[in-house]
Amino acid sequence: VAVPRRGEAARIGAALERLRRQLLGELPQPAAPARRRFGARSLLAVAGVLLLVWSGPLLLMLNRAGDTVVVPQQMVNDQRERTDTLSDRVRRALNEGHADLMSVASLIGDRTKPSQMTEVLEATMNEHERYESLYVLDAQGNVLARSGHGPHNEKGEGPSAQPIRVLDDQGKKPVIVGTAELPGRQGAAVVGEFRIDFLNSLLKRPGLGDVRVVDAERRVIGGNTGYLAFHKLPGNRLDELADGTNQKVGMSPRPSGVLFRDGGDIQIAAAAPFVGGGAAKSLGWTVVSWQPASSLAIPEYSLQNRTVLAGLLGITAAAACLGWLHIVVVRPLRDLARQAESLADGDRKTVLFPRHHDEVGAVARSLELIRQQVQSQQRKRDGGARTPAGAGRN
Repeated sequence: VAVPRRGEAARIGAALERLRRQLLGELPQPAAPARRRFGARSLLAVAGVLLLVWSGPLLLMLNRAGDTVVVPQQMVNDQRERTDTLSDRVRRALNEGHADLMSVASLIGDRTKPSQMTEVLEATMNEHERYESLYVLDAQGNVLARSGHGPHNEKGEGPSAQPIRVLDDQGKKPVIVGTAELPGRQGAAVVGEFRIDFLNSLLKRPGLGDVRVVDAERRVIGGNTGYLAFHKLPGNRLDELADGTNQKVGMSPRPSGVLFRDGGDIQIAAAAPFVGGGAAKSLGWTVVSWQPASSLAIPEYSLQNRTVLAGLLGITAAAACLGWLHIVVVRPLRDLARQAESLADGDRKTVLFPRHHDEVGAVARSLELIRQQVQSQQRKRDGGARTPAGAGRN
């Protein structure tokens, strides 16, 4: 048998040569000391390293955009204008909520029965989804009627003079409260607590990145992604940007946009305060948005993304193909080499089953035929050796 020089094929070839000699009548001989050979698994490892050497630079080093990216001023202006539009929308939504409370207050009017008040409150809750709870307070802070969740009003605290305010600034969730005085009821008022999810849903706009609503003290009230209520904005630069929109001497609040560069990281940010009339203006809130420039349609980042995609595809294809070869070819071939050596060492009982209908499976079937032939020859030899002894005893 022609024995290859290395790998599993060399092991199988050496075992076949030993089996050939055994079929000619020789006794099983111990195999020569095994030397460490360059096998199929090592070949796969070398191929994997070469593919990683090709795809690694594509994934990590080539075509990096760096800090030389030119961001068009139009993109900064667009971030500012869209943030200003979003700020106006949030302000208008809160104003509409307060206007609804004033309508409810006029509907309740001089109704004194709690059941009649509750009927009006429940109808308003069913019509508008912006409220978490609605209730009527008298001048001493007693709840006369309510609908929805339990009120956050402290016992003994009368209605606030502010049309819209924020309660529980130490809790996990801001409580935004609107108040509308009942006409001719000596300080009684209708109070509505806005759902924080209603506020956050207004901030979900594609193409703006992360959006936060902050109060006059620059604490986060709402956002379009995960946030911690009443915490500061991530970074002093965003705080300074929000402060820059505040009213200055001789100037009115106005939206602003800026481009931040920090090495290779480029970020577009904008801030827009509440401007215009209505009950929500007194809150002094500001809408702040920011997003990395890499998420925008800039040629340098588009080239970088395509290069990274090519590297990811290369790594994925290498892992898939080499993994398939290891499972289907290399592992069965190594097991077959081990079984062939065991057969040549004298193991005649282990049956060799082919795993796949391929070349490795064909060699396994051939080795099984050889095993049966060697086993049959051994039985004949053992039977011939026992016959003379039995004849002498007879």
